[in-house]
Amino acid sequence: MLTLDTSAPIQLVDGEYVVIEQKNPYVRLRRTADGTTVDMHLTELQRKQVGAGTIPLFEPRAFDRLTTKASTKTMQWVSHVEELVTGCQPGQSSPRPEYDPSCTTLNQRVAAKTSELKGLGLSASRATIMRRIKAYREQGMAGVIDRRIVRHDGPLDHLNEDVHDALCTVIAAQTFRSTGTKSRLIIETQAELLRQFGKDAPALPATSSMYRYIAALTKGKHTTGSAKTRRSLANRPNRAFGYTSRTLPGAEVQVDSTPMDILVLTPSGKVERPTLTIMVDVATRSILASTIRLEATKGIDHVLLLAQALTPAANRPDSIAYRRMIQDATPQAVFLNADERAALEMTRPFIYPRRIMMDNGRDYVSAVFIAAAESFGIDVTKSAPRTPTDKAHVERMFSSIESLFTQYLPGYAGRSPEFKGEGVEKENLLSIHALYELFDDWTLNVWQNRPHSGLRDRLEPSIRLSPNQVYASASELTSTLYLPLSPELYVSLLPSEYRTISSTGVQYRSRTYDSWELNPLRNTQSNDPGKSGKWEIKVDPYRPLVVWVRSPKNTWIECRARDEDSYLDPHAADRNSTHEPTDRSVVAAVNAARTGTPAHDIDADAPESAAPLTTFDVSDDDDSEFDTFDPDKD
Repeated sequence: MLTLDTSAPIQLVDGEYVVIEQKNPYVRLRRTADGTTVDMHLTELQRKQVGAGTIPLFEPRAFDRLTTKASTKTMQWVSHVEELVTGCQPGQSSPRPEYDPSCTTLNQRVAAKTSELKGLGLSASRATIMRRIKAYREQGMAGVIDRRIVRHDGPLDHLNEDVHDALCTVIAAQTFRSTGTKSRLIIETQAELLRQFGKDAPALPATSSMYRYIAALTKGKHTTGSAKTRRSLANRPNRAFGYTSRTLPGAEVQVDSTPMDILVLTPSGKVERPTLTIMVDVATRSILASTIRLEATKGIDHVLLLAQALTPAANRPDSIAYRRMIQDATPQAVFLNADERAALEMTRPFIYPRRIMMDNGRDYVSAVFIAAAESFGIDVTKSAPRTPTDKAHVERMFSSIESLFTQYLPGYAGRSPEFKGEGVEKENLLSIHALYELFDDWTLNVWQNRPHSGLRDRLEPSIRLSPNQVYASASELTSTLYLPLSPELYVSLLPSEYRTISSTGVQYRSRTYDSWELNPLRNTQSNDPGKSGKWEIKVDPYRPLVVWVRSPKNTWIECRARDEDSYLDPHAADRNSTHEPTDRSVVAAVNAARTGTPAHDIDADAPESAAPLTTFDVSDDDDSEFDTFDPDKD
């Protein structure tokens, strides 16, 4: 322990003082320069004292850092040193004659101990023993620990400064070059030293030491690894990473698109990879809206995404009939039934996006999307070019979707050609419509109710919370109540098409839509001069059984498909089915496990091996925070 001689002047940071009186835990001091007095707490005195002492070489809990072998060896040395100092080993009451302090000197005891250790196979010189005795007297048992075990030397402390600078220069130059080996780095470092110092260039350390220094300087940079990852990491700012916490839902919503690692069957019979676009709330990690498309995304597609986020399912067109059509046409998929989905829709968070973070893609910066966001008072922020970490949450979400959802579906192609299986195109592929409905079911039933590693209880961080739980708790803190869009406003945000209104109604994508409200408009021209008399209709890509026609009074006329009832015939599923029963059962069981739905009896002759798939474990934690963002995934 540090002590203070109160009989002599003491030096503090602001001058010299003399102790007048001590009344624990306060000390009264007089400043010698002007005679003023001050009462100071002992803790303040300790902080202000100049030369109060240095940090001990060995910390009090140094034994916690030792391995079992090192700790055993240290305790052996402690017993020997203690015998030299006190005459008795730990646990003994009387000293051995050659170590009795009353009749032997320290030099004699050290000589005896040297011979004893040599006989035990622990040879140590007299100087080593004396150093350990001194350390034991000053610091106790911790002083006997071998300094090489607990030293705090850095891995580069013994590297020549000029060699260090040259090696750093060479490593920095590898960022945009093809990947080489450590041997190339060593040769180029030698060349860099010769270029800078000529014949006075310092010699390089041994090759083994250079490998060790290179490993320390290239840690986390992938200098001898993936060139793509190395270039991506070079985009990181050369500073400490900042951290922002979003506590209120909607404070920041991130949007991005990515090709899905799955193949789907198009209506024309081709096999393509769809593009997934999602809108993620940072505070709750909720997926507010999503679209899956085959063609390149456009600004109007993202307006539909915004419409989904602002309009709950109750204010959108009913999808029961359309989902039943897809279920009948895709028996290998298992959707949530109408009652299950309706119950889950009531728990889906309604979050008003106050700010949208997006990248600089042409579809996002389009006037139509930005104008739609501004019309609802939503701020739009563009991320920095080539900086995916600006929207790291949505980037990481894509990886979670792949590992928790996509990889269990037929047609999964892996994240790159290296991971693609053989004959994936020949699997029982899903349609784009079935894939979207399965993903929406998974979002509602699994993702929103699944504990997330980035959502923690503030008092007990070991407790993980689900997006729905965080939303429920955070919604009680906001004072502003945002109302969802009305069905009419939702329709106004849908993509527009222009068609004539004939005696049978409106034709769109080989379907005919009609309504009795169209009677006054049949075979007439609209007042829109730029559309050759055609009428504006609104279409929902995910609800194709209904379209809306803008009336002359600027209202929307809902028109249903004329043959809608035929899709719901009892034998419609038999007409649409082209799959083998056994394959349907196996794949449907996997889809049921993914979306959390009960496995319906699709085929009574399904193999027994399909049954265990309905209880597939979906609790794997694969949704870590953005500090583990994988640049290769971008």
